[in-house]
Order: sequence, then C-alpha cells, then structure tokens
Amino acid sequence: MVDRLKKSKLLLGLFWLFLLLLFALLLVFTGRWTRQLELNRIATKAEDSLNVYTGDLLIELDKFEALPFILARNPPFLQLLLDPHNKKNRQAVNAELERINGLAETSAVYIIDARGKTLAASNWNEKVSFIGEDLSFRPYFKQALQGRPGRYYALGNTSKIRGYYFAAPMYNGKKILGVMTVKVLLQRFEDNWAKGFEKVVVTDPQGVIFISSHYPWRFQSLSPLSNDKIRELKRSQRYGDISPQSLSTGAVSSNKNGLHFISLKSGSLPYVKTGNQPRTDQLYLISSQEMTDAGWTVHILSDISHVEIQVRNVVLLVAFLLVILFLSGALLYNKRQSGLKQKEIELQAHEVLQELNAQLEHRVQARTQELTLANTHLTREVQERRRTEKALRDTHEELIQAGKLAAIGQMAASITHEISQPLAAIRMYSENSLVLLDENQPDQVRVNLEDITELVVKMSHITTHLKSFARKSKATLESVDLELIIHNVIILLSMELEKSNIDLHNHVKTGVFVLADQLRLEQVFMNVISNALDAIEGSADKVIEIYVVDQKNFIEVNIHDSGSGIQDNDLKSIFEPFFTKKKRGKGLGLGLSLTESIINDFGGRILAENHPEGGAVFRILLKKGLLQS
Repeated sequence: MVDRLKKSKLLLGLFWLFLLLLFALLLVFTGRWTRQLELNRIATKAEDSLNVYTGDLLIELDKFEALPFILARNPPFLQLLLDPHNKKNRQAVNAELERINGLAETSAVYIIDARGKTLAASNWNEKVSFIGEDLSFRPYFKQALQGRPGRYYALGNTSKIRGYYFAAPMYNGKKILGVMTVKVLLQRFEDNWAKGFEKVVVTDPQGVIFISSHYPWRFQSLSPLSNDKIRELKRSQRYGDISPQSLSTGAVSSNKNGLHFISLKSGSLPYVKTGNQPRTDQLYLISSQEMTDAGWTVHILSDISHVEIQVRNVVLLVAFLLVILFLSGALLYNKRQSGLKQKEIELQAHEVLQELNAQLEHRVQARTQELTLANTHLTREVQERRRTEKALRDTHEELIQAGKLAAIGQMAASITHEISQPLAAIRMYSENSLVLLDENQPDQVRVNLEDITELVVKMSHITTHLKSFARKSKATLESVDLELIIHNVIILLSMELEKSNIDLHNHVKTGVFVLADQLRLEQVFMNVISNALDAIEGSADKVIEIYVVDQKNFIEVNIHDSGSGIQDNDLKSIFEPFFTKKKRGKGLGLGLSLTESIINDFGGRILAENHPEGGAVFRILLKKGLLQS
C-alpha cells in the first residue's frame, strides 16, 4: 500500500512537471507566432504601398519616354546641327525649345552635337543655361550616340538640380548628327511621400538613394558601397562631388520566412527618441521592388520597434489564460479524485458487463468472419482496378510520346533540308581546304575550318533540342523556367516559321517559373503553337503572339494567332479525343486532348476562345513555381 502511494505521488509530480514544460513551450511558440504574424502584416502592407509608388513613377516616366524621339525629327532642329553657325535659326530653335519645355512641363529640353557640346536649350535666356556646356561624358549622351534610347538619373552638371534624362539620336539619313535630350524633375514625388508616415527611398544601380521621403537620406546608400562603385560615381559625376555614406551598419539580412531587414545607424534614424534613453541602432523591415527599364529599385523601410512590445503583451495575455486554465484543471482534478470513491459501486456493475461483453464478442466474431470474406473480395477488386489504372497511365504516357514523335515527324522534312545545306557547305569547305593545303595557304585553311566549326555548332543546336524533345519524361513536377521552355519549342519550329513566313512575337521574359514537368510542358506548347501554325496557313497576315498574365496563384500563358478563329459550335468539342478540322493525313485529333490531360496533371487549366481582335487564343493556366536561386 505504501509503495503504491509513493508511485502515485511520483507520477503526479512528473505530470505537473510535464504540464509546466508544456506551458513554457506554448508561451515560446505564441511569441514566435505573434512576431511573425505582425511582421507578415507589415510586409504585406509595404508590398501594397510599393505597387502604388512604383506605378506612380512608371506612369511619370512613360509620359515623357517618346518626347525626345518626336522632337529629334523636327526639321529646324536637324538644320541647326547641319549649320550650327546660323544665328537666326539658332535663336528660333532656342525659342521653340523654350515653348515646348513650358507646354510639356519639363525641366529642360536641349540639343547636343556629336562632339557633346550643347548647341541650343530651353533655358537659353536664363541665368543658368546649358548652351556651350560639354556633356560628352554623360552616359545618356553616349547611349543615344550609339543609336539607342538614352536613360539616366543624375545631378545636373550646371544647374545642380536632380533630374531624369531622356535622350534620342538625331539622324540625317543613317548618320547621327546629335542628341535630343529632355530633363524631367521628380521632386513632386518626394514632396508627396514626405507627407506620409512611410519611409520610401529609390536607389540607382550603384545603390545610391536619389529620391527619398526623408530629406537627409538623399545621396546616401542603404549599405556600404564597394570601392569600384565609388570610383564609377566619381568618374560619371552622377552626383557631382557628393560622396555617399552608408545609412546602415552592414548589408541587408533575411530570415527563413523570406523577410528582409536592415539595421540603420543611430545617427541616420528619421526621428529623435525622447527621455534620457540613449539612441541606438534600429532594425527596420525593408521591402523592395525593381523598376527594370529605369534600372531603379524602390524600397520601403518599416519601423518594427513596436513588434516586441506587441509580442510581450500577447505572451502575457496567453500566460494569464494558461494560469486560468491551470486552476480550472486543478479543480477538475480534485473533482475527479472524489469520483474515484464511486469505483467500488462500478466494480460490481462491471462483472455484469463482462458477462454481457462475452456474449457480444461471440456475435462480433461471427460478424467479423463475414466481413473478412467481404474484405477479401473487395481487395481483389481494388487490385484489379489498380492494374487497370496502371494500364491507362501507361497508355496515356505512350500517347504523349506518340504525339511528340508525330510532331517530330512533321518537322523531319524541314530539319532534313536545314541540315543538308550545312553538310553540303562542309563538304565544299573541306575540298577547298585540301587544295589550299597543296598551295601552302594555311591561313585560308584556318578560315575554312572556322566556318566548318560554325556550321557544325548550328547543326548541333538543332539535333540537341530535337533529342531533348523526343526523349520520355519522368513525369515529376518541379519549378521550370517558362521562357526557356518556349525558347526551346521556337527553336524546334524555327524552320517551319521561316518557311511559312510567320511572325512569332514572344513576349515571355526570363524569371517566370511554373510548376510542371519540362518535357511535357514543351510538348504542350509544341501542340498549341503547331495548331496555331496550321490555323494561319491561309491568312494574309501570319502573326502569332505569346504573352503572360500574372494571376494570383497562377501564370496565364496566352497564345493568340491571326487565323479565322474557332467556330462557336466547335468550342465545346475542341478538347475531345479524335476531334480535328485538319485535312486527312495531317492529324488524328489527339493533340489538344493530350494537352488538356497534361495541363490537368500539372494542376492547371487550358481554355480556348476567339479573340476580340480576331483569331483564336488559347489560355494556359499553370501554378506558379518557386524562383531559382
């Protein structure tokens, strides 16, 4: 009896210890969960704000993008470059540039000759004028002089006013005579952003802040700059003699949930703490979004100093609830102890129940035997169904492979023609090299061998993509690069596109990942694009466009052709097996049926409809994949 009491006390002590450990773990988990939940809320809010700020900047830049190209074609402006010493024309051009600058509400409009000297400017009669200034060192001038659009953000060399520069080459025939430049101010964005509570900054490709809602952060950097970047800034004079200083104590860090943080130095903080508490470095949550065309990155720095206070309050609340729960459990335990006294009465009833239970077990045994026989029968049916499903899957895989081989067969003639020409050229170069060797002309032989190497590389590209497309896939889903897959399919169809004089516009950019099997997804686009080729066979304008629409959880790929479209009564049957409108011998009608099956296996959808502008459009929705590191 004594031993039994000791054992009972030991078990009770272990139970309370376990309960305390459980409470501690719950408090730790609550703190972590609350912290992450609040950080995610702040990050989501910052992402929404980023979309608004980035959209405003893009709209502002798009307004002025075409202006220098339009002005570059103005005859009087071109005449100034042809005859720069004509004072009358120069005065007229200056006046016209001043008028255009006022109408467009830009900062300045000016013309630079091919040597980099400013010939005319909208600020010709102002105290600070660009006329006569040498701007040959500016990157936007060099870009335009090479025939490319010039884009650059910098501090004005003369005015010392920040602005974004748009530049366009000015042609006389095919010769570039000079550069038309438009300078735009972005000051209003800073003024508007400064009125809000969010800390917004825009950095250039070197990481220097040139737009900020907090004025002291201008021309500083979020992280320490490398020596190469500092030398590049001084060489280009992008911000004059300003030497950017780092606002943070180091580089941006990330946690396992994909959130990014930066620690700002105490002297860089946008507020002053009150009281006697000394100022220390402050950790901020940083959210960023790139503006690829402009080469900028927009950042929002979110103050997270309140997060720990919120975590502490939630943990205290949970601890209070756990204490209440603990006390309630103690009361229930005491109540249970009093209930144990009733066990003696229950033991008497237990003997009766045992007798009844024995009778019940006998009945259960008989029923179990019947259920065992039924279960054996069901097991056989399940095994038979699994064998049937496996046979169906194997047939499905063979149909997919057959579809791929059929597509390869249709391309065989074009590929044979494409390869036969390089083979003939290789033979000619080889025979010519033998003659040149006899004539002791090794330099010319080297030229022939280099040409042969280029032809062999070209043939290798064709056969490599063909072998990759032909082999069976392992049917495993993973994140794949959508642009690479469409690129491979276009290479396989390149000869058919060239032969049929078809314009294929592929707007899919790199960096878009979807969840799929690469070889099967290549077959999907091979089937759909091949159908588009057939659909526009008799059209006057043979155009195929491929573009992407970013959905919430899906990537939508649209393939639009300029054909006659799909008849309304065929839209419901287009994905059915053996449905085809092609001529006899050109297809079995299995391509779109297999395509729909493959897309369904990926967890996506495929839709066919007629485009409002004419032709048919196939919309393929695929689950988003993870970005590759």
